[in-house]
Amino acid sequence: MGDALMRSKFAASLAALALGLTLAGCGDTNNPGSDGTATTVDGSASPSTGETGAESSNSPVSTPNPSASGDWWPEQPDKMATGQEFPDDYEPATLEHPARNVPKPVMPEEAKQETEAGAQAFLDYRTDAVWYAFQTGDTQFAREVTSEHCEKCLDELDRIDAIYGSGDWLAGGLERAKILGGAFSQGADGIYSLPVQLDSSGVKVFEEGELTSQQRPYSTDSEFNGNLIFKDKKWKYVTASPRSS
Repeated sequence: MGDALMRSKFAASLAALALGLTLAGCGDTNNPGSDGTATTVDGSASPSTGETGAESSNSPVSTPNPSASGDWWPEQPDKMATGQEFPDDYEPATLEHPARNVPKPVMPEEAKQETEAGAQAFLDYRTDAVWYAFQTGDTQFAREVTSEHCEKCLDELDRIDAIYGSGDWLAGGLERAKILGGAFSQGADGIYSLPVQLDSSGVKVFEEGELTSQQRPYSTDSEFNGNLIFKDKKWKYVTASPRSS
């Protein structure tokens, strides 16, 4: 009984942090449209640590999934952020099972260039790597492109590892980051702090076949910068920060 309660609280905590891999490092700043909570199945709310947003009135419409409880389902992309196609035997997560035959992300050559297009290609790849982690529990690809200094990012990946390690799973987790044009410049510290538009598909957490908590979709183009560094001929994601007004 105690173990079940602990696992339920852990899942709610993950939902509160869900999608924080791009937003991690934002301190106590909430996303636009957020009330600072993550929604649980019974309609109650779990406290958010501030790295992610919860339900927003401007949330994009998601494709309903009749096999899951709740009034929405994380949007299923037609292809991966880098343009990589899904194999014919790929199956998205459902109430009954985690995603199956998920394609491993492949980094495009352009993502290795120190240009704005290269930075965008890198962010697209990282979108795929993080989404792959949410779909499979395999966080290796996301860790490879994430700075060791982003402690909140690594904590999030640890939480994903633990969820899947317990035999549970997640649905959703797609969060695209699009660089807003005209701001590609490097700071004195070597960091590229790039204003981004974020679009999240939301996340659902399943424990023992039951939907226990969820994070609704959201979209914003005015709140955050993505901070990247280019070193040893490759990009790494450092953190994100609230955008200065």
